This record gives sequence, structure tokens and C-alpha cells, in this order.
Amino acid sequence: MKRLFLTAAVAAMFFAAACNQPASKKAEQTQRDTAAVAANAALPDKDNVTEVLNSYIALKNDLVKSDGAASKKSAEKLQQELIEVKGCNEAATLAGSIAATDKVDEQRKAFLTLSKDVITLAKGIKTGKPAFVAYCPMANEGKGGYWLSEAKEIKNPYYGDAMLECGEVKEELK
Repeated sequence: MKRLFLTAAVAAMFFAAACNQPASKKAEQTQRDTAAVAANAALPDKDNVTEVLNSYIALKNDLVKSDGAASKKSAEKLQQELIEVKGCNEAATLAGSIAATDKVDEQRKAFLTLSKDVITLAKGIKTGKPAFVAYCPMANEGKGGYWLSEAKEIKNPYYGDAMLECGEVKEELK
């Protein structure tokens, strides 16, 4: 019991840092909208983190296909799931900013920061399902960008068909 409490406390601190990346000005309204709902959010656990990861992967796959409309729908679902995880308000706001547009270029910019939060969240809770942290050195105007994938095969969400296989797996999460 003591070990479970210690693990939960460490995970809670980890997630507070994980999901608090700065939001863009465009996302401020979404952040205000999610604040009231977030008050009832649950601490991160295997179940709600698994749901977040599944929705994130769906969003990533839609961005790989450069499908702005599908990305918008996936981001809406991800936003709702992030709202339900305590400490993930900023990440929910980023998902909301992706859901607010059909423009894939804008969605991909927000996805860069969102991915940092979701990767940190995934590292903090073991879901029993492998995930891969991939990196593209060309993303973010040559500054590089990370994303989570369900497979080792590189399918780049930052460039889609233009540079589908640009990147490499940097880490495997189990």
C-alpha cells in the first residue's frame, strides 16, 4: 500500500510537469473553456492514459495522411480525454487548438508541443502496450520534433507524404 501511494504521488508530480507546456494565444479561449471541466478530472492512471494515447495515435495517423478534417475530429476526442486527466489542461488546450482548424500546417505546429506533453505522460504510466518515441530532425523549421507512434516504422506526422519516412525511433516505451 505504501509503495502504491508513493508511486501515485510521484506520477502526480510527473504529470503536473508533463501537461503544463505553454499554450498559444489562439488556444487561450479553449483553455478557459476546459478549466471548469478539469476541476473534476481524475489523477492519471493506466486506463485514462491508455485512452489519451489511443486518441493521440489516431490524431497522429490523421496528420500522417494530411487529412485536416479527420485530424480535427481526432483532436476533439483527444481534448475531451485530456480534460479528464488531472494536470493536463494545457495539453487539452493544445488539442483544442488543433480541433479549431482544418489547416494541416497549423495543426502540425500545435502537435509539436502537444507531443511533448503526451510523451511525458506516456513515460509516467506503464500501459502495458509498447509505444515508440520517434524524432524528425527536419520538423519545426529544422529544430526537430518528436512524436509517439504505435509502431517502429516511421510515418512522419509533420510532413505526411512529402517526407513520410523522415525520422528515426529514439526510444521504446513498454
